[in-house]
Amino acid sequence: MSGRANVIGVALSLCRIYLGCKDAFPTPQMKQTWEAIVWNEACTKTGSNLELFMPFELFADGSTKLFVDAKTKVMHVVEAQYGFDTSHAPESIGRNTSLAQALLSDMTFIYREPNPGGSPRQPYRHPVLQKAVNITWFRDKEADGVTYHQHFSPVSIPTIAFILAVVECCIDEWTDGTRKETEWDEKRFKTVYQSHISSLNDFRQHGIDQGTGLFENIRGDLLKEARKHAGVPPLPVTELGRFSRGALDAALQEDLPAYADQGLPVPDINLVSDDSDE
Repeated sequence: MSGRANVIGVALSLCRIYLGCKDAFPTPQMKQTWEAIVWNEACTKTGSNLELFMPFELFADGSTKLFVDAKTKVMHVVEAQYGFDTSHAPESIGRNTSLAQALLSDMTFIYREPNPGGSPRQPYRHPVLQKAVNITWFRDKEADGVTYHQHFSPVSIPTIAFILAVVECCIDEWTDGTRKETEWDEKRFKTVYQSHISSLNDFRQHGIDQGTGLFENIRGDLLKEARKHAGVPPLPVTELGRFSRGALDAALQEDLPAYADQGLPVPDINLVSDDSDE
């Protein structure tokens, strides 16, 4: 690969990273800013001349390409994980339709135990989320999620929202009972994507308000399992800031029922108490 082609390859990888980890639908101004940053980083990373002319608009159709590529990878994971049947038998078609509608109702598909028609449990813990992150960003040791690990530590809300939006789109393709390929609809997908960002932010804030750190626990597990899937060791744990042990203990005690309701263990948080000797 020539030096120029190498720079372009790195730059395009970084474009995917920025779209997947920061914002899948950047404004024209954001794209312009990102292109300068990405091109400069690609030149630096490859040891190329920083004056090298950018050959084309790097983010052109970037959202479309990212979505199509992710959906191609994820659609069979969705089919297997939720149990959609490729049979054209009437009973299979009817079951697929009911299943898709139930999973899409109230975002039931995000739960580890969707329990369609019942009470879903453990939000943002369905295995499809982990598998989709793995196959999209951490397929092996050379994958973008490993090469550019700084953009995935922690796994960002936009990254999770993008994956969930792709999963939702894949489920939606089964609402007629047999999978029907959907055309790219930027307005619709952007709406779904932004809806997931809002829900994730609400979930995270609720955890902060309750003092539980449920969402941070989920993000940590996603990264740990994704790196394991890629065959690379976990990243070093960053040191947590100081916090009053008494205040946190009280908050956790108050919120223990919430952990039980979600079926999740209390996070193992290593804190330094106020009365420790330093």
